[in-house]
Amino acid sequence: MSVRNLFGLFLLSIALHLFTVSSPLSNPEQLELVMKVSDTLVTAGDSGYVSVYMDTYNSEIFGFQFVLRSSRPDLVLFDFSGAGYDSTGTLVENFEYKEVIDKASNQSEYWFRCIADIFGVTGNVSGILPQQGGIVIRIPYLITASPDTTLSLTSQLTFEIPTDFSDPIGNSLGVIPDTVVDTSYYNCTLWNNAVCSTWVEVVDTLLGYDFVHYDSTVIGLLDSNIVKVIDGSITVKLPTTNGFLNCDINSDLEIDIADLVLMVQCMFIDATSCDFSSFICDFNDDQSLDIADLVGLVAYMFTDGPPPPEL
Repeated sequence: MSVRNLFGLFLLSIALHLFTVSSPLSNPEQLELVMKVSDTLVTAGDSGYVSVYMDTYNSEIFGFQFVLRSSRPDLVLFDFSGAGYDSTGTLVENFEYKEVIDKASNQSEYWFRCIADIFGVTGNVSGILPQQGGIVIRIPYLITASPDTTLSLTSQLTFEIPTDFSDPIGNSLGVIPDTVVDTSYYNCTLWNNAVCSTWVEVVDTLLGYDFVHYDSTVIGLLDSNIVKVIDGSITVKLPTTNGFLNCDINSDLEIDIADLVLMVQCMFIDATSCDFSSFICDFNDDQSLDIADLVGLVAYMFTDGPPPPEL
């Protein structure tokens, strides 16, 4: 095999390695629960559902809550109209209490909470028993019709506080208490002998202050050795020209690992396998297909690099 072919296979192995390590690692023995949100590819102006998955190993999950934040509310918003979720056929379909809250009041943060069996409702409902790969809930989303294409077309979906889980007797799983200290500075505006009757908070402490107030709040953080939450994303498909999507080499209207494999095969293994024009996937717009374009595609697919230009 020629050096050129070996180099092509080497690049392909790097790309496949990147694709492999992006998947969750095998679960250690002490892990109780894994919750993850899927990576979803959508079209500009589209709407639909993104799925949240759960793996449980030892404990029955009787209730939980999570907050999911969209890093690009100008691109991806959560849809709170109607019920605000789809639980049909999911792990929480029969839960007696389910609620969603627009936490930030601008559709950028999705707060879901649920309890399997609540007092005063007839019947007994079990929680989520040990299982793997089940869908917890489907979250409705909205995509803006005209996203800013000068930015990345991916919105990261990240789990935020409060996200926690409990068993049937109310024990929280994998929670580590942490203390957050809030310090405030004040100036007294009215003294009554040695007692301050009226005060104002000081913004610039360099100007001085009369006294300091310390307030501490205990919050719960998740021990990732016991409970693991895995963030996801929503990526918007690039605009097409005459029905073609740049870097969609196999013409299935998606940019994925299959396109990367075909690109490497065409460039380094068998040029006769190419049935597309040389300007397809020309990331740097130099009218040729070369290693720089391959690096650009790998960066876009695996490291949140810039999207390929329109055709």
